[in-house]
Amino acid sequence: MNFKKLLFIIVLCYLIIPKSFSQTTFNAEYVLGKTSPANEFFPELKTNQTLSISVGKKHFSEEAWVQSLQNPETGILFQYSNYGNNEFVGSSYSVMPYLEVPLFNSKTKKLHLNSAIGASYFDKNFDDGKNWQNKAISTKITWAYRMFLYYSLFSNNSFNTRASLGYSHHSNGHVKWPNQGLNTFSIGLNFKFNSKPIETITSSIDNIDTKPKSFYHFKAGIGQQSLYRLENSRKEVYSTSFAYGKIYKNTYKIGIGLFYKFYENYYDYIKDEKYLVNEDYPNLKKNPFYNSSAYGLFINGEILMNHFAFEAEIGINIDKPFYKIDYRLNNEIYVPETDNYKPSELDNYYWFKRFISGKLGLKYYLLNTKNFPKHNFSIGAYICSNLGQADYSEISMGYTYIIH
Repeated sequence: MNFKKLLFIIVLCYLIIPKSFSQTTFNAEYVLGKTSPANEFFPELKTNQTLSISVGKKHFSEEAWVQSLQNPETGILFQYSNYGNNEFVGSSYSVMPYLEVPLFNSKTKKLHLNSAIGASYFDKNFDDGKNWQNKAISTKITWAYRMFLYYSLFSNNSFNTRASLGYSHHSNGHVKWPNQGLNTFSIGLNFKFNSKPIETITSSIDNIDTKPKSFYHFKAGIGQQSLYRLENSRKEVYSTSFAYGKIYKNTYKIGIGLFYKFYENYYDYIKDEKYLVNEDYPNLKKNPFYNSSAYGLFINGEILMNHFAFEAEIGINIDKPFYKIDYRLNNEIYVPETDNYKPSELDNYYWFKRFISGKLGLKYYLLNTKNFPKHNFSIGAYICSNLGQADYSEISMGYTYIIH
């Protein structure tokens, strides 16, 4: 991820708080966690310690998304994490826009779900000489994602003490190898401070135009990916997709569709007739363009908040011929006898990763979605994955046509 992409995300962090009747909130949180080893020979880690502060807006208005999400909270979260090994893993500093919603439609609303996605800076990185054990992080700037559950222990109009339980992930989106990523599970305490209490608007969602609307959506994206240890330069991934779906309660946008992706790294590896192509998969040379592509089906969902949206997608690769090589290269095995690496073999895990793709990101719409504009344009930033492991990072442009 380069500086321009980071700047784009930080701008989104500032803009993601939609304008509506709201109450300012401040959060402070301290959690202890366990970070999983990212690879064999990974440095020993002590307890993960994370401190975060955030400023947000709890929304009270008659807008459809506010009523549908039961007066959600949006804001910006700043997070410091120490991973229990200052010499080889170090610390991360994160900035993330977040969305917090109550779970279950109850008056007490004791349980909340908080999701955030943004960027992190790491002060220790993989180094082939001095820090070869840490294959988790190889760039200063990475994607950051977290999902936490909060349960209210004690609250009044201005203060709320909550137990927190959650998961966080850091990855550079496969723009540089190695990129095993860091995964942490945590438990701790969250302290929420509310500004002057305001009266909640209780307008019924039935009074708002929430009739489902059908839509068509076209998206074109360009991403960056590095292939593996010996092919560690960033090359482009081009993608297009087409979807049909429905918008429910002017908040939930659900679509199904088709996608196509072309990987420059795959194409160059085939055209240059590298080792695995010549030795094990010579048939890929017969149609390098097709075999450097991925084709599939997907279902995605968005939470619409006026101009902004959180988006998640899961897909099925109908065909991705080169991925067998990608998988073997990214899971190379070190051979002490030869002091070298050899490609891994295909195992059962490969067959799951071969078929499952995903995307997670943020989107900005040119026109306010609450007005159901017939034509709308959007820009988004995404981390794309194979069964949860980063595949590439992408920025895309989209066009939505709503059928009135």
